[in-house]
Parts: sequence; structure tokens; C-alpha cells
Amino acid sequence: MTLRIGLDARCLNTGFIRGMGEYVSAIASRIQAGGDVDWVFYGARPDLAFHRPDGCEAAKLVLADIPGDRFKTWEQLALPALALRDRRQVLHCTATTLPLWQPVPTVVTIHDTIPWDTGEFLPPGFYRDRLLPLAYRRCAAVITISEHSKRDILRLWPALAPKVRVIPHGVDDGFLTQTPGALPPELAARGIAGPYVLYVGGTTARKRLDWAIALHGALSNPGVQLVVCGVPQSAHAGHIEALPPALRAQVVFTPFLPAETMPALYQNALVVLYPTLYEGFGFPALNAQAAGTPVLMSHVSSLVELAGPGSIALDPSDEAAWLEAYRATVAHRLMAPAPNLQSRAWANRFDWAHSAQAHRAVYQEAAKQPG
Repeated sequence: MTLRIGLDARCLNTGFIRGMGEYVSAIASRIQAGGDVDWVFYGARPDLAFHRPDGCEAAKLVLADIPGDRFKTWEQLALPALALRDRRQVLHCTATTLPLWQPVPTVVTIHDTIPWDTGEFLPPGFYRDRLLPLAYRRCAAVITISEHSKRDILRLWPALAPKVRVIPHGVDDGFLTQTPGALPPELAARGIAGPYVLYVGGTTARKRLDWAIALHGALSNPGVQLVVCGVPQSAHAGHIEALPPALRAQVVFTPFLPAETMPALYQNALVVLYPTLYEGFGFPALNAQAAGTPVLMSHVSSLVELAGPGSIALDPSDEAAWLEAYRATVAHRLMAPAPNLQSRAWANRFDWAHSAQAHRAVYQEAAKQPG
């Protein structure tokens, strides 16, 4: 039987794809590859590009520009109304939020509890603290991406226990199959000369870009670059100006890069720095290991579940341990840059096909519930 699924695809209706978009695109394309799915993708910005998942070129796309508060009005009223109009069996809200009104069975992916634990993304108030928890109780199922996120969800809302399904993300095949070679010209054109260390993350305080920069400064090796990926280009000048003068020639801020260049960016790095204080999953830690590149990461939250043979997991507050591990890893990689094959084999267990299959099972279960 064909499943008629509506997808909150705002994360694909944007200028650049981030982790959320990678997740939604990977799931949709792999479920589509299995056939018997009728997708409708919903976005809110007709003025921006929409990045269709592979294989979903024929799927219906609805970009509805709603007057007023685009976020809450679109999400709370337009999205469920459109799903009802389009006769969807299931509506999947993919980014932690969902409508209170659920005229069709609704599945939500809660990636983490950061909005409630830190106030990041969503401010305290009626919407975050009253409406969303009530909507969670009404929904057909909750998907989350790690055992740690599940524990955090149940810490806040224990009654959701029967609804929660843990479905880890996968790793893109390009990271697993990337072969060693010269740095691609499109990366060299961005000022990356190598040897370099890679930081992937934004400027949010918990990501600790400042920590990564300070750690690199303490490395005291002017021949090694620090490549910072994930900071909006509009903010580059300010960050460069804030750097210590001695580091300005060593730190390269890249614009957002095409997905197809990312495996080479990871594999050509000496090491990936991931000093974040909290993650619901942690794509950079997994991508690094899939490419065979060591990753220095904080031993916190969901990253504990991603501590494979290519990782060095550290107490996030132990500066001396970070510096010692950083110096030793850089020195080793300068002499022996070959990918870690054990690391790559371990990362292969994170399979988007399995994740998609588990999502499909949740959809099938939800479709049996009354709207």
C-alpha cells in the first residue's frame, strides 16, 4: 500500500543545507528508493531555493508564504491544514516543533532538549513550555536520534515513554568511500593550503569556537592551518578581526561548502576538533571517523555513543589534556596521514538505509491511528 506522507521540509527550503537538512534529505531519498511512497514537501519560503532529495524530483512541493508570523502561523495552522487538504496519512514534523492541531496522525522528530535546557533556539514562554509539550502528548510518535536524547526527553516528559523511538542518523557514503588524494582545487581556492586541522560548527557558545582557536594557538605550529567551517560568511570579518594577530595567517574561515566536497575536506585534515558541550547527535564526530580522520571531541551527551576507534574523547574542561592530545595527534598525523581503516569500519554501522527503514516503520504504525 502506498504511504501518503507530508513532510515539514523547511530545513530544505533554505540557502544552505545544514545537519537537519542532511537528515531529512537522506531519509526521504532512501525511503523513496524503496517505492510505494507519495511525498508532499512543505516549505514556508517561496523566495528561497528548495533542495529536493535525490530521487524525489516528481514529489509535490508546496511553498506556502503565510502573512504575519511566518513561523508560528505557518506551523500551527497552515501546515496541518495543508496536510489535511492533501489527504496525507501521516505528517512528519522533522525539527522538534509541531502543531497543536493534528487533523492527521503526526510524527515529530525531537533532536534534543537544548531549547529547554539552555534557552537556545526557543525562548521560555507559552509556546515552548505549554503548547509544544501538549502537542507532543497528542502526536502519534516521537522519533529521536540517540539514547542520550531519549533520556533527556523522558526527563522532561516521562509520559512520552511509550511514543519514543530511537533511530540514529546514518553517515553519507561519500565519507566512507573517499580515497586519499590531493586537496581538490575547489578547496584550495578557499585558501586551504594544508596541513590543516578542521573545526566544523557554528558560533553558538556551546560549540566553543573560541576554545578551538585558543587550543590551536597553544599548538604553536605556524605551519598548520585551522580551517573553520560552518560560520556564516557575513561573520567572517568580525571573527578574523578578533583573532590574536599571530594567528590571523593560520586561521581560514570558509563559506558554506557543497556537500560533495565535505568528504575530501574531512579526510585531508590532520584532525577534526569538536569541543562542543552538548549535541543531540554529532555529525562531525561521525563524519570524521567515517573518513578515517581522528577527532578530538568532548566526552559529553550523545557523543559518548559516537566514541569509536577514531575518536579521542576528553573531559571538556581539561585544557591540559586537550592540548596534550592535540599536539600528539597532529605530530602523529604529520608523519602518518593514512586513513584509519578500523575507524571507517566502525562508522559503517551508521547506515542511512537502516534509519530510513525504521522511519518507514514508524510511518506505517502512525498511519493506522485515527487523526
